[in-house]
Amino acid sequence: MCYGAYVMSSATASNQILQPEKRRRGEGKGSSFFAIGRDVWEALWSVPTTNRLNLVLTYFTLLAGTGSDHRLTKWSASACEQYLGIGKPRAKHAIDELIGGSLIKHTENSTRLSPQYELPTLPLEAEPIFLPVQALTGLKGENPIFRRVRETGDAMLLRMLVDLYGMVDTDATFGVPIASLRNGSHANSEVVSRKVAQVGVHAVWALEEGTYQSAGGDWALRHVSESRKGGGYDWTKFWERVAQLKQIGAIYYEPWLFEGAEMDAEPLMPLDPAGLYQVSERDDGGRLTKLAYDAAYALVSEERPYVFENSGADYFVPLPLHHQPPALRGVARLRVEADTPGRRLAWKRRRTLVENWEKALTQLQSDAQQGLFDRPMQLAAKRSSR
Repeated sequence: MCYGAYVMSSATASNQILQPEKRRRGEGKGSSFFAIGRDVWEALWSVPTTNRLNLVLTYFTLLAGTGSDHRLTKWSASACEQYLGIGKPRAKHAIDELIGGSLIKHTENSTRLSPQYELPTLPLEAEPIFLPVQALTGLKGENPIFRRVRETGDAMLLRMLVDLYGMVDTDATFGVPIASLRNGSHANSEVVSRKVAQVGVHAVWALEEGTYQSAGGDWALRHVSESRKGGGYDWTKFWERVAQLKQIGAIYYEPWLFEGAEMDAEPLMPLDPAGLYQVSERDDGGRLTKLAYDAAYALVSEERPYVFENSGADYFVPLPLHHQPPALRGVARLRVEADTPGRRLAWKRRRTLVENWEKALTQLQSDAQQGLFDRPMQLAAKRSSR
């Protein structure tokens, strides 16, 4: 991950400004994300409280109001009421519980009418969890995601959502690792791709999008219970929470083509998330899906339309003949993303993949229309000079 340098600089800055006479507010105006140490995240679930959901969300509200030091905040019960709908008496009660649990404390400059709180320093030995401020304050014209979670009354739904934020990979998918959560077309979530045509040095693969979901890892076990029938675990509550996160618009699955069936297979390109919540960033999946289909159709030619008509597939992708069978998986993504340096790096990687696939598929279609079938696709990205 690429956040270490950022966290180091923020923590160093906070150490420099935490002089008693200068602690009116944190350094800088903050940013579009806030960070919580994993040690504090775990502590929030063990501190005594009368309402776990209010306690955790109140802490997030205070944290979202910090500057770039992630330490000092003047946000208080009023912000909890404004953004989350937690009444001031209950927000103040949650703040008292946070103080009693040694998770926050008043600064020397804090007053009853103008409170200011100091939060724990972000640890340097472990990467924190990065959360978007807009998950608390809301996108334009929408209720905030965290408010929707609070309205469910399920504290463990919040736990699941934040755990997912903490797992996001900074590869081109910028999603949850597929070994942790994914969907596909079969019960085991392994998508079977079928070779439907072979022309020259290329093959055309047909893939189907499905609705089965799979998950794994210790994070998921927090939401399962021991089955009363025959031992094992009951995953009913886990999948109910995943469905609820999708229902309130917190997560979605974006279809991605992977180079193979292994859990550590490299992502090749995003595909069209038909029927899912659309934002401008994901238009590239639609473009690539159409380009892949057009190139595949040009390879097979109009003389064999039955290859497409009778396949029952959702996607057709041409690949070099030597390429292993690709896999189609739904990558779990957070709808409201933390705009961190890692996200920008992931976006750059995605754009590189998309641009190279656009060039390769356009060239393949042109070659096929000219009857040239012996020129392999060029998928490797060119390294940019520094």
